[in-house]
Amino acid sequence: MSAALLVADSGPLIALARLDLLDLPTRYFESVLVTSTVWEEVTRKPDVDEAPRLSAAAEAALIQVVADPETIPETLLRTTIDAGERGAIALGLELNAALLIDDRRARQVAIELGRPVVGTLGLLLRAREDRLLPALRPLIERLQATGYFMSNDLIVEILSSLGE
Repeated sequence: MSAALLVADSGPLIALARLDLLDLPTRYFESVLVTSTVWEEVTRKPDVDEAPRLSAAAEAALIQVVADPETIPETLLRTTIDAGERGAIALGLELNAALLIDDRRARQVAIELGRPVVGTLGLLLRAREDRLLPALRPLIERLQATGYFMSNDLIVEILSSLGE
C-alpha cells in the first residue's frame, strides 16, 4: 500500500463507515477518491444507513468525490462487474491509483489490469499490524453482525496470523 492515491468502491466505504474508521485509509494514502457513481451508491440508496457518516467524511476531506471517468476501457466494459466497480477501476487506471475493493470479481479484473488492490480486511490487518487498532476480531464480528460478507477462510487466516 504505497500509492499516493486510493480509489474506493462502495463496499469498503460502507464497511469502514460501520466501524467508524473512514479515516483509516488516509493513514496509508495521500488522497482517497470516490467516483460519482460510487458516491450515489453509498449516499442515495435508502438501505445505506451510513450515508451521514460518509457525508461527514467527505466534508472533513477524508474522501474526495470526483467525476466518473469519461471513458471506460473496452476490457472493463466486457466484464460482469457493476458500474461503480467499473468506474473505480477505470479511474484507478487513469490516475495510476491503488484500489480499495472487496468484490472478488472486481478485484481480479483490477489485478489483471495491473492495479494494486486492497480490501477492507487487508486494510484492517495492516492497521492492526501497525498498532493503529488494538484488536481485529471485534471489528470483524461487528461487520458480520451487520450482514457484511467476508470470506470465512480469509477471516480465519487473518485472525490466526495475529493470534486472535
